[in-house]
Amino acid sequence: MIRKIVFPFGIVLILGSAYFLTLAPGLSWANGGADGGDFITAVHVNGVPHPTGYPLYLVIAKLFQWIPIGTLAFRTNLLSAFCTILAALLVYQTIFYFQKESKYGCISAAFAALIFGLSPLVWSQAVITEVYGLQSLLTIGILYQTIRMGNKPYEDFLRGLLFGLALGNHLTTLLLLPLLFVDSEELKISAMPHLLKCFLGLLTGAAVYLILPFRAAHQPAVNWFNPVTFNSFYQLVSGYLYQSYFSVNLALERARAWAGILVENFSLPVVAIGIFTVLDSKEHKKLILLSAWIFLAYGLFALFYASYDSFVYLIPTILAFSLWVGLSVDRILSYINERSQNRGWYLLPLLILFLIIRIYVVLPKVDASNDDRAELFGQAVLDTVPENALIFTNDDQATFALWYFRFGEDRRVDTSVISEGLLSYAWYRQSLRTTYSNLEIPELPNLTAYRLIFSNSNRPYCFINGQEKTKINCYHF
Repeated sequence: MIRKIVFPFGIVLILGSAYFLTLAPGLSWANGGADGGDFITAVHVNGVPHPTGYPLYLVIAKLFQWIPIGTLAFRTNLLSAFCTILAALLVYQTIFYFQKESKYGCISAAFAALIFGLSPLVWSQAVITEVYGLQSLLTIGILYQTIRMGNKPYEDFLRGLLFGLALGNHLTTLLLLPLLFVDSEELKISAMPHLLKCFLGLLTGAAVYLILPFRAAHQPAVNWFNPVTFNSFYQLVSGYLYQSYFSVNLALERARAWAGILVENFSLPVVAIGIFTVLDSKEHKKLILLSAWIFLAYGLFALFYASYDSFVYLIPTILAFSLWVGLSVDRILSYINERSQNRGWYLLPLLILFLIIRIYVVLPKVDASNDDRAELFGQAVLDTVPENALIFTNDDQATFALWYFRFGEDRRVDTSVISEGLLSYAWYRQSLRTTYSNLEIPELPNLTAYRLIFSNSNRPYCFINGQEKTKINCYHF
């Protein structure tokens, strides 16, 4: 009984300490976190962030923004760390459920949880504002439900409910749909009555998307696609803007990168141990097959979705592989114990040493605690631009960071932050009209920055690029 408490507590203590030491204290561009400014600001102003809207994240992040400590960005960053720790605990619980009769079940389960939480990819997203910590928790939650729950009516509904809520955080949850059809007691398709109850739960959970048009109707400062009509709502939640990223052209190169990421996140010996479980295990077929589906589905998605940050979609593959490693460690320890007179415990110091080395190696790569680039950028821009300036941005880093300072922290409210790349969209032009009452916006379908400047010739204007070293060019007629 003591071990059941000590090991989860140890996981919380180790991961909590690691994340707290490396957590971004404010707005951060570390670890590919340029979207953070958009998320934080959208949550704060009750707005709608970039596609696919992420309504579940908006609701939960709002609760964290009410915590009376630190900056608005710091409080939102905490959500990622909190969810990732919970996900690691569910990894522990999933392995322990299968290994609870084993003498080394707690050790193998704890090792799987820690190797998941301390992997570079997972850790990097746990210390900034992003949706992937919450998505990891929801993914392992769906897998655990599929394995652990029975077929009682309310349990079928709960399985569907969690799946629907997960869709409200990230649309890639659709890749987990086969898990919803699997009988929770046997590895077969559920009977139709159970599927209907799951479907009802799914619809209930996915109803969280209805908060998006409600928020949009109040015309917040951040209001992507203004989803108050069916067409605009569909374009937002379907990720219509990003569908062109799907491509097979670089699949081979990305497959090599995927293999490299797997080794980087686990090390070569641990990768070999995990593969051994998949190829040789005669037990726990259900867990292995379902986790193998997660591993392959998300791996293939990351291969063909050619965005600059598609590597983050490999996090579920890291989660699945961590489960395999946990099963392997238990088999190895049990094997040694059977053949060396109860000496399986002798490997415990080796496992601890491995984790210590991993922390030492990974921490500098993911540490966001000293990343002040976004804060310095925002400070430099707001200290430099003239009064009543039009600030034109041409990349996500600059746009989202300045949204955060302008609307999240209410700094330089005399300025108007305008994204050049979004001016061609009618919904964005309408958003500018409602956000900046003193901004003259011509009724032109192909509005350009220079036409907008001409219509507001009494105001100074500046061009900002977040990817350059605070390059600020300001002019006046």
